[in-house]
Amino acid sequence: MAQAPARQRRLRAAARPLAAAAMTALAIPLFWSCVCLVAWAYIGYPLLTRWLARHRGQEPRISAAPETTPPVLTVVVCAFDEETRIGARISDILAQDYPGDCLQVLVVSDGSRDRTVDVAAEVARDDPRVRVLALPGNVGKAAAVNAAMTRTHTALVAFTDVRQRYAPGALRALVAPFADPRVGAVSGELMILDPPPAPSSKASAVEGGIYWRMEKRLRSDEARLQWLHGVSGSVYALRRELFRPIPPGTILDDMWVPLQVILAGRWVWMSRDAIAYDQASAHASEEFARKLRTLAGNWQLLALLPTLLDPTRNRVFFAWFSHKFLRLVVPWAMLLALLCSALAPGAFYRLALLAQLSGYAAASLGLRLPQLARRIPLLSAAGTFVMLNLASLLSLPASLSGDSSRLWKKH
Repeated sequence: MAQAPARQRRLRAAARPLAAAAMTALAIPLFWSCVCLVAWAYIGYPLLTRWLARHRGQEPRISAAPETTPPVLTVVVCAFDEETRIGARISDILAQDYPGDCLQVLVVSDGSRDRTVDVAAEVARDDPRVRVLALPGNVGKAAAVNAAMTRTHTALVAFTDVRQRYAPGALRALVAPFADPRVGAVSGELMILDPPPAPSSKASAVEGGIYWRMEKRLRSDEARLQWLHGVSGSVYALRRELFRPIPPGTILDDMWVPLQVILAGRWVWMSRDAIAYDQASAHASEEFARKLRTLAGNWQLLALLPTLLDPTRNRVFFAWFSHKFLRLVVPWAMLLALLCSALAPGAFYRLALLAQLSGYAAASLGLRLPQLARRIPLLSAAGTFVMLNLASLLSLPASLSGDSSRLWKKH
């Protein structure tokens, strides 16, 4: 009997080098698989899309006549506790170079606890183009948009948020592509500025960062290939007939709405002349929370719209998988690549491990010292890249928390 434990110990001792050898053998192919996945998501797919857009891209047929009267348009603004900004936002919309008799504004107060309704109502009393819908409770943006659409009757509807403002001519540029009947929705371009320009000035400040500029370039290329499947929630428009009610609690209405347009066989275009200005978040924590909410919303969409996973029904499956889904997988691949480079034998993998650790250290420095990062573009880009992937890493548990809608709501 005493020999049995000894035999088990010898078997375990003999198995250890075999297990170590197996891990080492797997480490190299896993490392390169992860590297290829990350490279495809951030380099390969954008480059392929850029090349295809240049050689096979299309643009909507837009009337060149500047005197053409634009279509009647309703601009929907959902607001929650925005008494300090709602008045200026309504004024900004009404100040657009758009015929007064063709423009309407619908303000939806999502159970605001402050004077948002009163301020908006004061504007509405002086201008019949403005209407106010006061919801009795805070139901979330998705339900607020649904409520707005039941009270909207124009053929075209635009959506925006309170915190942004339009550039001159934004609404005209937003509706112009609808002259092409193939177009079902149009996204504008969100320009993140620090500091924001004065109301009378042009966008002369340095915009966003490298990552955001690359992202907008990719969206524009996808639009030319009829692959675009997301819009900027602060500046987009839709043919009302294509609207499908958004499930309550949905985080990404600006993904649900264009995906319904895609599934209906229509084209989502991006008009880069339809510009909305926004100010960069004052604190990194605010930007991180915003990205976490967006990425958690992508996981939520998989449950709400399983058609996304079916290439036979999702005609933009390749673009959605490469652009959206892989961005959710990349952080896990990065972690696995780090582990594999630590386990794989050879000087090359030691250098790869050192390079990864150095990159993460530089990114942390960029996040901790934003003033320094602004002077070194690559440092800022590294910080943004790591911040986004950390948010992506945490997005899965956030989406599984059982109440994803709280990521949108104010408290």
